[in-house]
Amino acid sequence: MANVLLVDDDQDLIEMNKTLLEQRGHTVLVAYSAAEALQVVQANRPDAAVVDVMMEKQSAGFDLAHQLHAQMPELPMIILTGIRKEMQLPFKYEPDETWLPVTKVLEKPVNPRILADEVEKLLAAKK
Repeated sequence: MANVLLVDDDQDLIEMNKTLLEQRGHTVLVAYSAAEALQVVQANRPDAAVVDVMMEKQSAGFDLAHQLHAQMPELPMIILTGIRKEMQLPFKYEPDETWLPVTKVLEKPVNPRILADEVEKLLAAKK
């Protein structure tokens, strides 16, 4: 199957999603910060990534998405965010090659099964 990178500072969320993705046959790489994610990527090339927005700072996930895209432009990436609700923003984030170079944006909270389904859709589209 595939190597999936999960990046989130919420350990419980990582464990829930990791368990389900492993049950579906994927190898899961875990990072609890953007800085740790960059180290993980140096050691293991993921086939897909799921990145939270707010970690060590409010824009950490956005910054990480740009860095990952620069290193691996073909990497399918989902970004998870609760920032819109937290900051009461009147707009949604959408993938954009320049501003937000991800494949999909999902609003938190995300059901782990839905997230796993979305990851598998990205992987299938990559083939």
